[in-house]
Amino acid sequence: MASFKDPFSTTGDLLIFMRALLRGELFDDLGTVKLMYTDWNRFGFSISPVGPGWPIEYGLGMMRMLVPRSLTPFRPFPEFFGHSGATGTWLFYCPPLDLILAGGVSQITAGPVPFQFVPKILRALKPYFHAHEHGPR
Repeated sequence: MASFKDPFSTTGDLLIFMRALLRGELFDDLGTVKLMYTDWNRFGFSISPVGPGWPIEYGLGMMRMLVPRSLTPFRPFPEFFGHSGATGTWLFYCPPLDLILAGGVSQITAGPVPFQFVPKILRALKPYFHAHEHGPR
């Protein structure tokens, strides 16, 4: 994925990066990775078509989407975290499914796309989610 003449990487590169991050291979202090996905700050409600808002939370270089089941009782989906980038590129990890998702649409106006698309993918995997509700095996 590329944007604004930044370094280029493939979705395969993104998957390798996320696996290394999750295994604690990128930082000398393993506590850094834990901080990246345990200390979340909530965004307020937003009507911006390009900026994030609730239910997206932000941590140390990570975004998380976690919608309370009480708000989606008939169409729940599991939490996921990672980052959406600035051009509709995304790299997320879904702990309940032990699933890494990477992709992109390469459009500067596509910031919200990952948060619309990824929940659809996770809902499509709903039968697998129920089989793993207590975490990956």
